[in-house]
Amino acid sequence: MQGRDDFQITLLQVLETVTEEPSVIFGDPKIFTSRVLPSLAILYKGNKDADARFLCLKILFDLMVVIFNDTSGNSLTEDEQIKNDLKLISEAYFLPLYPTFIEDDDPIPMYAQKLLVMLIEFNYIKVVDILQLKTVPHSFEFLLCDLSNANVNNVKLCLALASAPEMDSKVLSHLQVVRKIGNLLELVNAKEMEDFLEPTLGLCKAFILRSIGSSKGMAISKEPALLGNTVFDMSMDVDQYYIKDISEFSSNISTFLELIGNPEAHIADLASECVVLLLKAAPREATMGILTNLSKTSSLLDALCHGHSGLLLLRLLYALAFSCRQYLSQAMILSISIPEIKRLEVLISDLKSSSVPGVPEAAFSLGLELQCLPHCA
Repeated sequence: MQGRDDFQITLLQVLETVTEEPSVIFGDPKIFTSRVLPSLAILYKGNKDADARFLCLKILFDLMVVIFNDTSGNSLTEDEQIKNDLKLISEAYFLPLYPTFIEDDDPIPMYAQKLLVMLIEFNYIKVVDILQLKTVPHSFEFLLCDLSNANVNNVKLCLALASAPEMDSKVLSHLQVVRKIGNLLELVNAKEMEDFLEPTLGLCKAFILRSIGSSKGMAISKEPALLGNTVFDMSMDVDQYYIKDISEFSSNISTFLELIGNPEAHIADLASECVVLLLKAAPREATMGILTNLSKTSSLLDALCHGHSGLLLLRLLYALAFSCRQYLSQAMILSISIPEIKRLEVLISDLKSSSVPGVPEAAFSLGLELQCLPHCA
């Protein structure tokens, strides 16, 4: 038995060197997709040698990376046989073993997750296939641990799950991880973990959308003037969407506002969407977040006035107008900075004559709401 294990390890080590020479793979790729890859999955299954199991999965992952990132000009993934081979490997070999992979010794779970994310991104595995494995709670477990040990694939997998129409919102709500996602956002922003920012913001947005519905969310993102439109609210059914701890994101409003000022357009766009959508999902709590960060909001508005993104400016103007309205209509007990109110009034006075479509109307709307706020201490 020991001799056979040694032979397996030696064979796997030889294969591992092959992954370092892509030209070997490109020479006869169908041998790898039709024979080597399935054999690695079969060799992993039931193997009692932890080192052999690790090498099986690592080589499987490395070979997949070479094939998907093919720069040889052969367009491997355009070949019908190779595409069919990869689909078979994904569905018949990798996916059934995934629950076993994630319970195996480290670092096998990490490689399994990285491979799963890659297969999702290249459309060889659907989220609905993952749901059938009942591994959703496990995918979010990293949020309950030391977040500094998280890797970006953790976040990408959670984002894929939370964004999938097939995912049951009740399952996500039961996890109660909104606060942990917010903590992750704070961490990656503070430590400038750039590769984490977009998927983490996307995960925030996906959870918020679950509480208001994707159709309504998309409409508000494009037309933030709908934020306070009660007729619009009544026109769409929201009963089927609910994340019970969604208001926890209100404690992250300061970070969302900071990220609206991010120089990367897609980061700023996602952050601004999170703000306006959260005001709809958790109006009272999000309003408190906006108004207690009025100084930061004013500075951001001032910066956006001199920028080129009209949509970001519109979202912030209507977010402020909505928050002021909520403050008054809900008789909220909250200390608001009088100097900041006056500063806002000065800022929007110029915006009322802006040439950016929609901005004068948004500034006028905010101006009316500011007039209703107390102007003396």
